[in-house]
Amino acid sequence: MNESSDSHPISRIAGLAVTLVSSSDRLRAEQIAAILSGCAASESPAELDLGGDDDATFAVELAEQLASEYDDGLTGNTVVVLEPGADIVEIALVLEHMLDGRRPRVPVGIRDVVAVSSVREVGQQLLGWAGQPADQVDDFTSPGRLASRLEFASMIVLTHVPNAAAAEDTRLVLALLERLAPSALVLTPFDVAHAMQLSGLLVRGRARRLGASMGWQRELVEGAPAHPVSGCSTFVFRDPRPFHPGRLHAAVTLRLTPENVGCIARSRGFVRLATRGGRVGSWATAGNVLDLEPTEMLSWSSGSPIGQEIVFFGPDLDEIALEAALSECLLTAEELAAGPEEWASYPDPFPEWMVEHHH
Repeated sequence: MNESSDSHPISRIAGLAVTLVSSSDRLRAEQIAAILSGCAASESPAELDLGGDDDATFAVELAEQLASEYDDGLTGNTVVVLEPGADIVEIALVLEHMLDGRRPRVPVGIRDVVAVSSVREVGQQLLGWAGQPADQVDDFTSPGRLASRLEFASMIVLTHVPNAAAAEDTRLVLALLERLAPSALVLTPFDVAHAMQLSGLLVRGRARRLGASMGWQRELVEGAPAHPVSGCSTFVFRDPRPFHPGRLHAAVTLRLTPENVGCIARSRGFVRLATRGGRVGSWATAGNVLDLEPTEMLSWSSGSPIGQEIVFFGPDLDEIALEAALSECLLTAEELAAGPEEWASYPDPFPEWMVEHHH
């Protein structure tokens, strides 16, 4: 990856802080990075000479370079623009892990994670608004990448905010963002420079804190917020029984649709499939795209969730219909009694899980 970096010392930061900026539009990200760096928007960012061809490798090399720059006397704020296809969550967590593990420990870390988007992009990718470009209609990766980018951000910058004629659309998107990223600052480009002046302290564990503050994580741990967000619903489905994969696949295809349960803009959580009893699955939908992948959690580990824990976000969700559709996918009493050997014979249309082994 070739990522971009602009540096501008800020005296309130004791050490070297990095702000990560990501967007589906590289040019928009660079424009916001220029504001964050305190330089003219027309200035071209300097290129970081990093050769990592995947997110984890890039994060490791970025950590080494930042630590080296601090050793050479650089302090202040460094802004790094990520490629549109980068996994911001993986990069931030690996970067923080590498910096925290360096000995002797250096005051280098993440200051902010900035997601740059627009009301139109959020509406089209997550809320199903019409008007997507023809080359994005069959794009199955962008909705999930956008949702992940937004929910992990400490700062969300909305460019091209519609005028007063589209105020209702804007309110709906803002309500969704408040659910997905309840701790994030949501700004226009005009507010960015001032907001940076308010967050000048380098905080240890910034990435881990952002992960724990994502809306779906907070819903699972803390429950619904004290002040409900108007315009966007939240529904949490919990049950200790495993899913029948065949029925779940049919429900995803035919029943978890806007006409049946309302618009599911985003859902995240953990699932158990009867045919894959050894491992907890990660459930994530964005728009109409489902990602069902294995986690590193084994089913019998003490810290693993029991059964199903899925959080749904969207405008005017039909909670009764959602509950019914998902409950019918669970194993019945008779199926539970049949045991794992019988479960292994159930039809399982989901893609095979490729589990990475870490040593």
